[in-house]
Amino acid sequence: MKRMMFSVIFDSVFAGFAAFLITFVLFSCFLGKGAAIFLALVLALGLTALCFYFLYGRRGKGAASVLATKEKENLFFYLGLQKDNKKLFLNLFGALGKTAAVTKKGIYVRENDVYVYPFFSFDGVKKDDLSFAYTASGGKKAVVLAPAYTPELQLFARTFGEKLHLLGGEDVYALFKKANMLPHAALPENTLSKKEKLYALLRTVFTRRRAPKYFLFGVTFLLFSFLVPYKLYYILFGTLLTVFSVVCLFFAVPAKTDEKESAFD
Repeated sequence: MKRMMFSVIFDSVFAGFAAFLITFVLFSCFLGKGAAIFLALVLALGLTALCFYFLYGRRGKGAASVLATKEKENLFFYLGLQKDNKKLFLNLFGALGKTAAVTKKGIYVRENDVYVYPFFSFDGVKKDDLSFAYTASGGKKAVVLAPAYTPELQLFARTFGEKLHLLGGEDVYALFKKANMLPHAALPENTLSKKEKLYALLRTVFTRRRAPKYFLFGVTFLLFSFLVPYKLYYILFGTLLTVFSVVCLFFAVPAKTDEKESAFD
């Protein structure tokens, strides 16, 4: 959250600063210096606030989406490790206010009058799993829980009509989230070393696709230096961005790979 906030503030201030420079140059053509600075500053502050509002909302949603994706991966990894997850799902339905019991036919949920069959194997759901759920339910509605289903499996499930219902990863995640039963320590974090973090940063900043953008902005700043009385900022940023474009073009950091020599080489 702190990193996202810093990024939003930095980008907003940068956009406002760029707007100030451009509007100041334009207003200076037909207004006095004081009036040009005032109007440029007002517009820049307005743009900064607008950018902050837009970027904060957009990146906040993106951060929430990333968190949800991570929680799903963690949940399905945790469920895949459970060899016998019947007790876990009994606790889940209990937390949701349902009356559930393990029977020979499956997990029976009384309020919905259905049998539930969780399949969270790392190998995925198979047609045999669906046919087992249908036959084991003994004519009642069978609900299958799994992370995902292939289009072929979804088509196969239609064979059983309304007696078989598939609940995918989004629904399963929503149930565990509502019951406040999301696991927190099933999938360990992959932490990067300082050197790997530096490589990741350099790969982000110095990429060949960024070279034209750096060059365009650099030349723009340098050209503006001929139009304004205060040339230092334009010359400084223009030179820096132009140098960045050259660095991207000739010294782009290659993606670091973890490939090692085979033991048979």
